[in-house]
Amino acid sequence: MATSKSEAQTPLSCQLCRIQGVIKWKCTECELLMCDICKTTVHSRIKTAEKHNIITIQEVGTDLSERLKALNISEVFSSVFNTYTTEVPGIHKLICCAEDVIYIMHNANGQVCHFMKAKLLKGSMKILKIFDIECVDFAISRKEEILFSPSPGTKLMSASTTDMETKTVLDTSPLLILAIHRSRHDELLIGLREQGPLFPVTDFSTRQVVVFGADNKRKSTFERDDTGKRLFNYANRITTDSANNIYVIDMLENDAIDRIVSIDRNGRKRFVYNGCDSFNKHGAAFNPGELVVTLQDTIIISDQDNHALHALNANGELIGLQILKHVDILFPYSLSIDNEGFLLIGSIVNKNAKIHVVKLLL
Repeated sequence: MATSKSEAQTPLSCQLCRIQGVIKWKCTECELLMCDICKTTVHSRIKTAEKHNIITIQEVGTDLSERLKALNISEVFSSVFNTYTTEVPGIHKLICCAEDVIYIMHNANGQVCHFMKAKLLKGSMKILKIFDIECVDFAISRKEEILFSPSPGTKLMSASTTDMETKTVLDTSPLLILAIHRSRHDELLIGLREQGPLFPVTDFSTRQVVVFGADNKRKSTFERDDTGKRLFNYANRITTDSANNIYVIDMLENDAIDRIVSIDRNGRKRFVYNGCDSFNKHGAAFNPGELVVTLQDTIIISDQDNHALHALNANGELIGLQILKHVDILFPYSLSIDNEGFLLIGSIVNKNAKIHVVKLLL
């Protein structure tokens, strides 16, 4: 959190030489307060320091939201409409259906999985059913069947929400299923990879997004662009917009900044979004958990480590950004939009994860 202007006027110590009362600079990348001498003689020796953003101590109090407004970047929502407390540590996937019915999945590294159906009431959440399902992602069909793949698995299964009768919808052998999305046009989009370690991704790795029609027959496979360069490293989440453009959360190796990759239905890359530069710092890299698309084709992305939401237009331009800590929403992860256009945000905490219902501005 930025220091206020009144606090900036009090005596401070240089965080490099520890001399009090001579602070003149702050590195927004290192989060260090510095005097004139240390800025020149110490900080300048840091590797890649020439790329760091140095501001005066008078600028420290400038509020991020004001700077975003100056760039015509709006907040993502106006207010928190309601908050529900669950009994699970985290909500890794959340899908809202008609009549305020939601499906929730908690998956702790593939070891402990909770899957349930609930109804959001005015002042509480009522658990309707608990399912014996283990998966890393799921979708809900038009018939309100649960589409999932036991992890790690090569079979996409469907489960009836009434009697839990399961059947195999399709088999992707030998490739493993990573992500599952059902589009507005009743197509299934599935992220796939080869068996074996997640990383490193080599020339022999298979990392795909595949589109299946309503008849469950393969329509398109996307893996490389026109130049032969790989489109995805690990398709963690997938969504689509009204024009059938595809958006993928692409996980990278070694805790690097993850990214959003968008392609059209011909497999042409539309854009790559690597997060907002203000957040891409050591210890707080862009870490998207989920992405959803509104009816107006605005892409909303949860940024877990930065406690933030990002909003992009269909061209991949940042049009909204909101820091959620200011409204007591921490570690946002799963996202879903209900029939009335409200955004549901599921968090990941140590216990009693919350679902926040907010009114969108974009």
